[in-house]
Amino acid sequence: MEELLFSLQLVKFGVLAGILLGISLSLTSPFLILKKNALFPHALTHVLFFAIIFTTAFSNYISSYLEYPVIICLTLFSVLGILILNKYFKLYEDTATSIITHLALGLALIVAAKTNLYDARLLSYLFGSLVTVSQKDFYESIIVLLLSFAFFYKFYPLWTAQITDKEIPGINFKWANSFYLVIITLQIIIGIKLMGILLISAFFVFSGSCALKLASNFKLAIIYTAFLNILGILGGTLISVFWDLPFSGSVVVFMSFYFLFFVVSKFLNNNRRI
Repeated sequence: MEELLFSLQLVKFGVLAGILLGISLSLTSPFLILKKNALFPHALTHVLFFAIIFTTAFSNYISSYLEYPVIICLTLFSVLGILILNKYFKLYEDTATSIITHLALGLALIVAAKTNLYDARLLSYLFGSLVTVSQKDFYESIIVLLLSFAFFYKFYPLWTAQITDKEIPGINFKWANSFYLVIITLQIIIGIKLMGILLISAFFVFSGSCALKLASNFKLAIIYTAFLNILGILGGTLISVFWDLPFSGSVVVFMSFYFLFFVVSKFLNNNRRI
């Protein structure tokens, strides 16, 4: 019991930051799923990986207060590259996204290799860790949660409208889309320390997909998503601590049981009808 309490003490800020992240993600992930764009966060993580590696490598020249703005600007610049390839070079959106994200990943590895970041820190970026989440990261997760609520309250009607129609005459979605991209970027930045580059996008898919199946309306789906995200964080933490397993992998495995529950429930319901 003492060992368990000691382990939980070490990861308390990671757990708290994860809970806040789970709540903030519930305000954005259902929109992505309904717009059939669930792979977008995974592509965005590759771009963010380059941005984070770049700011880390040149941290001596970049103030700590400017790290997030630099990361966001680099990310938005990369997304602009996707739009340019799509609009002016007539490439399909998924093709343009693939080109930019792979370019970003290649540049990230080159910068990491040439600046002595090609070590254990690289693994922490790829797979995350509860222990590396500090009190500062916890406070930042609070800020991201508050911003998520603010943008959700402000742009909810426009975000909802785009689920069915990407363009509506007389309505400008420019700012709504821009702030949506900014808040997803901030959420992923917080989530990378927890889940890593490779698995943070799972948070945008698992709980949201299940919640949309369970809920009778969209707002209820957001509440269910938040609950399932928090449950995933707590369940993944217990698995990780008890069996000394990687946290990010533990969370994904725990969340996979949501789908197992649906499969079993559907099987039982079909047998009852027969």
